[in-house]
Amino acid sequence: MDRLTNDDETRGLRYEIVSRLQDLATESRHVAQSFSATQGLNHTDLEALLHVMRAEARGEAITSGGIADVLGLTSGAATGVIDRLARSGHVERRRDEHDRRVVRVHYSPEARLVAESFFGPLGEVTDRVMDEYTADDLAMIATFLGRMNDAMARHARSVASPEESAPGRTVGG
Repeated sequence: MDRLTNDDETRGLRYEIVSRLQDLATESRHVAQSFSATQGLNHTDLEALLHVMRAEARGEAITSGGIADVLGLTSGAATGVIDRLARSGHVERRRDEHDRRVVRVHYSPEARLVAESFFGPLGEVTDRVMDEYTADDLAMIATFLGRMNDAMARHARSVASPEESAPGRTVGG
């Protein structure tokens, strides 16, 4: 990989990258807010639903406790989120096949159809953009975005108030 030697050019590119990441975050938030509004979801509900979806995409199923952990919620607050998502048809609770005491949260087939209808066109657009890059380019971009996300998460934790960063905090709704 060629390293830039011109400090002004490097600073300019770094500024542009940060600006573009901020713009992407803003536009992503707008899309999420539109979906949430059409589905009657609050921010925490949507975030929980995304974690359920990602767990299933990895071939896993998440528990209420797992949702509480990733969202920094109390177990009671996580149960409330899952109750709302279940009532609205976005998730289903199912007993674990191997341990009937464990209840897992699954993305419902009906919700999958709703999400595909809403996000399908966005997927087509993003596929067209990514088609312009080689596999090596995409690997580098994925690494960069992963590292930037990790850095942002570390920073967010470092500036969070004690109430926000405490385990079991309640956020959203």
